[in-house]
Amino acid sequence: MHNRKIRVLALAATALTMVASAPAWARDDDKPKPVATTAGDPAADEDAQHATGQEILVTARRREEKLQDVPVAISAVSGNELADQHIYRVADFAAKLPNFAAVQQNTRVSGLYVRGLGGNASNDGAESGVGLIVDNVFFTHVGFSWLDFVDLDHVELVRGPQGTLLGKNTTIGALIVTTKRPSFTPELNLEAGYGNQNRYQIRANATGPLIGDTLAYRATFYVDRSDGWAKNKQDGQKYLDVNRWAARGQLLFQSGPVTSRLIGEHYETSEYNNYYPGFADATTFANGAVRSGAWENKLKSIFGYTPSYKIGQNANLNTQQRIDSRVNGLSNELTIDLGGPTLTAVSAWRQLRFRPHNDSDLSPFSILRAGYDVDVDQYSQEVRIASPIGGPIEYQFGGYFLREDLVSNNRSIFQADSTKYFLTGALPAAALSPAILDGVEYDQYGKLRVTSGAAFGQLTWHATDRLALTGGLRFTRENKKASNTATAFGGATLPAALAPARAAIVNAFGGVFEVADEKTTSSWSWLVNPSFKLSDDVLLYASVSYGEKSGAANLGATPGKPVIIDPEKSTAYEAGIKTTLAGGRATFNVNFYWNDIKDFQATQYDPNRVALGYFLGNAARARLRGVELEGSAKLGGGFSATASGSFNDATFRSYTNAPPPVELSNAVASVNLSGTRIPGSSKWSGQFSLNYDNNVSDTLGLFGYINQTYRSDTNLLSAVYGKQEGYGLTNAGIGIRSADGRYSLQFWSRNLFDKRYAVGIGQATAITPFIKVLGETRTFGTTARARF
Repeated sequence: MHNRKIRVLALAATALTMVASAPAWARDDDKPKPVATTAGDPAADEDAQHATGQEILVTARRREEKLQDVPVAISAVSGNELADQHIYRVADFAAKLPNFAAVQQNTRVSGLYVRGLGGNASNDGAESGVGLIVDNVFFTHVGFSWLDFVDLDHVELVRGPQGTLLGKNTTIGALIVTTKRPSFTPELNLEAGYGNQNRYQIRANATGPLIGDTLAYRATFYVDRSDGWAKNKQDGQKYLDVNRWAARGQLLFQSGPVTSRLIGEHYETSEYNNYYPGFADATTFANGAVRSGAWENKLKSIFGYTPSYKIGQNANLNTQQRIDSRVNGLSNELTIDLGGPTLTAVSAWRQLRFRPHNDSDLSPFSILRAGYDVDVDQYSQEVRIASPIGGPIEYQFGGYFLREDLVSNNRSIFQADSTKYFLTGALPAAALSPAILDGVEYDQYGKLRVTSGAAFGQLTWHATDRLALTGGLRFTRENKKASNTATAFGGATLPAALAPARAAIVNAFGGVFEVADEKTTSSWSWLVNPSFKLSDDVLLYASVSYGEKSGAANLGATPGKPVIIDPEKSTAYEAGIKTTLAGGRATFNVNFYWNDIKDFQATQYDPNRVALGYFLGNAARARLRGVELEGSAKLGGGFSATASGSFNDATFRSYTNAPPPVELSNAVASVNLSGTRIPGSSKWSGQFSLNYDNNVSDTLGLFGYINQTYRSDTNLLSAVYGKQEGYGLTNAGIGIRSADGRYSLQFWSRNLFDKRYAVGIGQATAITPFIKVLGETRTFGTTARARF
């Protein structure tokens, strides 16, 4: 592991050396050339820019700007580069975006992380501190990040609080996804690929005019399927398969000063992505006492079954079924040129449906099926006015409205072997009738309604040609109404002597109750962001910003526990330098950050309210500080390189009443995690990419890439069982294409050396061992593309 870190750091150092010495191998024929554009056709302009490798125009400040001119910590990757390197899922973006990570094994087990924080506190009523914005629409639930984004123009990652312009809750950062717009130039793109695990992918998009230069369309479709790789002993089904498809349709209307872009989309998956292999169990406590209620101990003593912890070969489940996800969306972006200022109105609706069908006991016995049925409907409206670019004062101001309706139904369905598992030792053997629990369902039906409104404004004053000062302010008022209703039903009618046994298990799961709360909160977000150009190629910037993440609605609250908790409060300080070198052929950027977070939302134990047990609350203070570096260079001869790296010190400054790890739970009620690293936050991370694309004859071109990433060791659980060693992933590909780029054939691999690693670890309970959320194994294949 130490040698691997040295190799990766050496690669990064090599890339930065390339940046500094780029002029030594620059060739005249590799210099950026003027872009041929199609008047009145933004999509054609964008395609032309990407084709020549020019700088992406980013929109993180709600207007198009060159990446190197934006005085914030921001990274961007073109959709063409992502497609060429087979980066389709949000989790894979980490191979290109510094200090970014995502956990995505299924819709609900998802989370976006910047600088080690984000996620949603494992609760559907808690929102992420990392915002997700797709085609100018802010999405609330982490499940919306689950599916592949198709037909991408580019993605941007802004790090640090961005609450002034980029919507609610962006206290850690925001991922901005921009898809390709309809074009008035007819075009058809087809892609087909085949790989290991019998995986095939088909992607297609078509665009062109419908009515002259007034109305254009874009239609996109993709399907992605594979067999999976972890074979289930019960039925031979392979888990961690791929089975998904999506369709998008767009209409672009242009007439005089009015432009309107309408998008409709549907995404769907039905996959065995609920395989979370057990890898260990705490069969004894740290003091040596036997943990009789441990999953492994109970399976051995009750059923005579010894479970396997051999990841990839220990799937032995008798009631597992596919997880189904559906996402629908409709949005319209209306832009009107008012003869100077521009009015933009974005109206959107987004719907998520999630249905898990889990074998929750991870065994070949019929004990328990549990999981959260999730339904989300989100409606939003944003209106803003922006001044023209280039004046001494540039401004934007507007308003935002959001309505979200969310249901999270935690269903526990007891099966034929439930009575043996839960009541052995509590009842005489003769009384252990399967009817006591078989067919009983216990639900906790969490419901949330969010109504949020905001007014915002941001202004940039160009004091001189080189000195600028940006200030922003946002006021948000939000109402949350939440409830959790627990019911039990089903099962056979029991004699009076056995009814208490069923009631005891239902009470152990939480009992029958109803809790509710409603809160209205007001908050301010603000930004002060000076910048100074030392020269046309060197930009200095700094910022101080403050934002709040909405108070979480604890949809699993039981009587006495808080249903709605307070917001998180984030104050961040940033300073950096952006440099453009070698006449625009290279860049090198550095950013320093310090982020203090108060009232961090996490599980806690209150010694003054022992009867409540553990609950979601404002439990901690956290601090993120570190440095991020990025470099890129066009090396000549068709070669280009990028490198990035970060040092991230993410720690709990105060977290005194955290739940103890399982192995200590018989001795202490809580542990003090103050001063420890935040789970999942690697101290060191980075990537290096080398790309090649050049014609080797008048008719043929050769292209290829290699991408190496690295993340240092971390603890994914703040416990002895949560350790994940540092690891690196290697992605590579090579292909041939026609000289005009219309046809290509590529051979590629992701995770080339088949590194096995975890992106998440689940705590052992009375029903499960410690489990892992697995990273992607090695995939490889070939892809053919054609453009007409």
